[in-house]
Amino acid sequence: MVPKQSPELVRFGVFEVDFRAGEVRKHGWKIKLQDRPFQLLAVLLERPGQTIAREELTRRLWPEDAPIDVDNSLNMAAKKLRQALGDDAETPRFVETVPRRGYRFIGHVEAMPAAGAPAQAGGAAPDVAASPAPDASPPPAANPGAHRPRRPWVPVLAGAAALSLLAIRLLQPARSPAVLRTVQLTHTGRADPHATILTDGARIYFHERSGGRFPLAQVSVEGGTPSPFPVPPDNLELLAISPNRSELMVKIAVGNEEDAPLWIVPTVAGSPRRLGDVRAHSATWSRDGRSVVYGFGEALYGVNGDGTNPRQLAATPGTPYFVHWSPPGQPAILRFTLAKKVFSIWECSPDGSGMRPFPTARPWAGATEGELGAGWTPDGKYYLLESLGERNVGVWAVREGGDLFHLFDRRPFPIYATPSDAGVVVSSADGKKLFFAGGQENRELVGFDAKRNQFLPFLSGGARRGVDFSRDGQWVAYEGIMDGLLWRSRADGSEPQPLTAPPRHIAFPKWSPDGQRIAFIAGQAGIDTKLFVVASKGGSLETVATAPYLTSEPSWSGDGQTLMFGCWPPGGWPESATVCLLDWKTRKIVRLPGTEGLLRPVWSPDGRYIAALRENGSQVVLFDMRSRQWTRLAGAGAYGIPYWTGDSRNFYFQQVLGDSDQPIFRANVATREVERTMDARQIPQSGFSGYTLTGLTPGGAPIATVLRNNGDLYALDVDLP
Repeated sequence: MVPKQSPELVRFGVFEVDFRAGEVRKHGWKIKLQDRPFQLLAVLLERPGQTIAREELTRRLWPEDAPIDVDNSLNMAAKKLRQALGDDAETPRFVETVPRRGYRFIGHVEAMPAAGAPAQAGGAAPDVAASPAPDASPPPAANPGAHRPRRPWVPVLAGAAALSLLAIRLLQPARSPAVLRTVQLTHTGRADPHATILTDGARIYFHERSGGRFPLAQVSVEGGTPSPFPVPPDNLELLAISPNRSELMVKIAVGNEEDAPLWIVPTVAGSPRRLGDVRAHSATWSRDGRSVVYGFGEALYGVNGDGTNPRQLAATPGTPYFVHWSPPGQPAILRFTLAKKVFSIWECSPDGSGMRPFPTARPWAGATEGELGAGWTPDGKYYLLESLGERNVGVWAVREGGDLFHLFDRRPFPIYATPSDAGVVVSSADGKKLFFAGGQENRELVGFDAKRNQFLPFLSGGARRGVDFSRDGQWVAYEGIMDGLLWRSRADGSEPQPLTAPPRHIAFPKWSPDGQRIAFIAGQAGIDTKLFVVASKGGSLETVATAPYLTSEPSWSGDGQTLMFGCWPPGGWPESATVCLLDWKTRKIVRLPGTEGLLRPVWSPDGRYIAALRENGSQVVLFDMRSRQWTRLAGAGAYGIPYWTGDSRNFYFQQVLGDSDQPIFRANVATREVERTMDARQIPQSGFSGYTLTGLTPGGAPIATVLRNNGDLYALDVDLP
């Protein structure tokens, strides 16, 4: 049965339906499907996205006098159809049940030309046969007696008028893109607004946050209750979706590594598979799905779709993220976001040539963090991007050209702005909606109270982290999360004083043993970090020369004469990281032998040991400065920076990722024993999303920054003329 007014061939996901042959093929191979389920599929494909009533379906599939229970038979036909497509009634990707009404096809459908038929606009076969041309008739004979005066100026005036109208049409302002409506799709408060979201046309894939876990979830594009995406492990990170929308590309990290193995995960059925030996932090498929472009370090690479023949395409002047390939109908371009001090958008040819900044005017103000590229709309008419500021996120659309009447109108149009945290938008399959994860994050500082065995508010007065007390316990330095400044105050929070000024964002302040100086780093972690020192009473900042190295958290020696920090050459983190020592008087830097591969090193107050991470943060080790030997104390996790107690007998560290409870451990230096001491269950759970160990009190009690989030998915109904 061929559906009414439909092409002979249609495609959805990895499936292809041949109505003339009565076949359904998957990856080109015919699959077994009985006649009634096939007829049900054919009727649903007549009007994809629309609900087909049960009464119409039973009337179309069975005669009125059929001696069967047609209602149950319809249910059975739908069940067999789902089994053939690998679909699920609870979380459908193709055939959705509309309770008490009927069924509808929710997958993205593409019409294909029949074999031997000429291609039509959009790739669809013609719905009706062309009408035969009428019999040709001879032209009427000319009347020799008829004569009209010639007016040569008429066509000239007509041409001038046409040119004038065309010029007016070309130069007049275009109708601006606009948001028609904003719809909240989920109401769980668990969506991670900083993670990538993707859509296959029927469902949205996104990350939820639960302590140290970021499991993958899915929900209908119309909204509803999210359901888990059944793909282990839960430490994967979404990167891209294939051109046929049947596969997800993800990276799966072992520890805190930025560049991690790439995997391909089917959205319908099948097992995940590794993409060769590729390691990357961003990736995308080519238009035809036969190759992949990915970012590794500060370069773009290409690899075949089966993981073979990896090759470097081009070095990039920063770290490339959010790589997108222009859609069909547009010139072949790779466009990506570059991280270098601030974010910016760059582009090049698919072979890596022609590297250049994205050439567009930037009308936004206050975008102190730059802009992120979100990719093209499906029709290629617009490129979407986001401007990032300290207080808001703006969504913009740039007309890509190709439209005769908008040749000179390529300015960015503002679409949407929000003061909340918002992730990168993604377009729906039809380009009529933009999806994003958004929410408002709130942070508070808490300290562990041993008597009550729970975390309680600490240093009230604002969101803070990177807490470090002076040796005498009288003063405290910390980073203000909202302003990114270095602050100093009394131990009880009184007499607060900023020691730095915008726009510099600082991290990990450390008091010198004599209490006269505070060292800290500033810049984008792992990309452009520099070491600074400021007087604890305030004054001008001193930039500590560490070239040719970038730096991580600083630590002072017990006598205050040496400053230690993690160091690595630009683009070489973490594989070439080691520990550097800077003599404060001579400013000479030496690399500490035996510390190759140590990350985030922290010196014990007595100067005897270094607590650090190895293997991309998946191991916690203790390095003996005398013997130059290190001992592994914990492994198989994703750990954060260690914090020493004032007596140098213990240090604390946290499993930041991989466990919902995000436990904190205490390591005993003398016995080398590691004890689990506390976790997220000892924090009030109202709106709780996660927490991070951020310091110790003078008495050695852990201090943590708690994150409370209300992230959800939203849809913008947009008009993009």
